[in-house]
Amino acid sequence: MKRFAVLWALVLALLTACGQTPEPPAPPEEAGPIRLASLSVEVSRLGLDSRDLTRAVRELPEALGAALAAQGVEAERVTVTVGSSPEATAQAVREGGVDVAFLPAGDFDALESPPELLLLGGRFAPDLGEDPAAWDAAGEGSSLQSLGVPLLLCAGPTEYGRALVEKQGALSREDLVQTRWAILEGLLPGDRAAGLFLPEGQGELPEAAVYQEAQDLFRAAAAGEADLVVLPGGLRLEWSFAWTLEEGKADNRNGHEGLGRSGDIYEELPVLDVSEKVYEMAAVVRPEAGELGSEAFAQALAQAVNEVREEFAVFGEGVYASVGVEE
Repeated sequence: MKRFAVLWALVLALLTACGQTPEPPAPPEEAGPIRLASLSVEVSRLGLDSRDLTRAVRELPEALGAALAAQGVEAERVTVTVGSSPEATAQAVREGGVDVAFLPAGDFDALESPPELLLLGGRFAPDLGEDPAAWDAAGEGSSLQSLGVPLLLCAGPTEYGRALVEKQGALSREDLVQTRWAILEGLLPGDRAAGLFLPEGQGELPEAAVYQEAQDLFRAAAAGEADLVVLPGGLRLEWSFAWTLEEGKADNRNGHEGLGRSGDIYEELPVLDVSEKVYEMAAVVRPEAGELGSEAFAQALAQAVNEVREEFAVFGEGVYASVGVEE
């Protein structure tokens, strides 16, 4: 900027000497609103009943159109359809029959030929910090929030779990499959969650137990029924008090039932490995999308969806952000 000012001063002096007064450079024009003749959106079933899906088709176009307009995207017509399957939706986007589609992130990851990613949706979690093994112990990193939740592979408080902690070097496939797993399902189906930690890809886990509720998973771990435990990062912190609370009592802060362990949860469920961040939803955009593929539209769409997502279950429960600013 300083160099430009000096050069402009020289040009001004030369032109003034010749009897000419130049016009100053015009400021850059601000980007105007994005105007679309139409916007077609496809959503996934997500196991929802017909009432939620019908309401999305009927009411979401107006709500999303208004939310986009507030963000500077003016669409004359917005339509919403429900995909028959993630594969069919992805194909419709790739072929240009749908402008934007929302898919479960796990289904997006499983696609052989996925469309271009536009948004990610998920929960906010503490950053890992420099030491993943210590993450969420004593609140480390909890003041820094980012979108996406890593999964932790923790050793259980069993003889084999302790042997895995003491083993030198990386864990082998044999170490991981010949043991008892306890997996909290939610962010990913149980088999996919386990597959994140298998060095040679997903394999059979004949003794894997998948739990829908954290209370049941931690109770099984506390009872020594699991050598390996897979859970979202941050959950050990939430259960740290209940872990050593007397059985029959409850943590008055969150209602978690006491598990009666004598040791600290971070020592008894130490981290063996940490996955990359896991997201719950993904939004994709058709090829050669023009302005629909721009960062300006992505950020506007993310803000618009966040405005209406609590009213429409087809967006899941997570917060959305552009892939360019998702952290």
